[in-house]
Formats: sequence, structure tokens, C-alpha cells
Amino acid sequence: MKLVGAIFITAFSSTYLGIWLQQTSLKFSPAGIAQTLLATSPIFIIPIAAQMGEKISIRSVLGVLVAVVGISLLFTFR
Repeated sequence: MKLVGAIFITAFSSTYLGIWLQQTSLKFSPAGIAQTLLATSPIFIIPIAAQMGEKISIRSVLGVLVAVVGISLLFTFR
């Protein structure tokens, strides 16, 4: 029962916090930039997966590099 409570609190707070931060970013920044940054969330999963022992392919690392370069171009020429 304690585990179910912890899962419920974590799921509720992380969902609420994630949606709230997403809406705040759309309110205070241009929608295109906010949506671009929100779409890059899978990039942050790769280090976590590597830490958990998953095999990371060269293709996924190159994809991350392309995404980071794209984001830097977005902010450079904004």
C-alpha cells in the first residue's frame, strides 16, 4: 500500500508539474521555440538508458548531435 501511494504521488506531481511547465513555456516564449525544446525530451533519455546498461547505438548518438546542433542554430539565428 505504501508503494502504491508513492507511485500515485509521483505520477500525479510529475504529470502536473510537466504540464504546468509546458504551458508556462508556451506563455512566456515564442511557440515555435517552446515546442522545439519540448520535442527534444527523448534526448535526455539516452544518458539514463546508458546508465541503466542499455546499449546505445551510433545512430542514436548521431541523432542527438543533430538535434543539439539544430537547437543551437535555432537560438543563434533567432
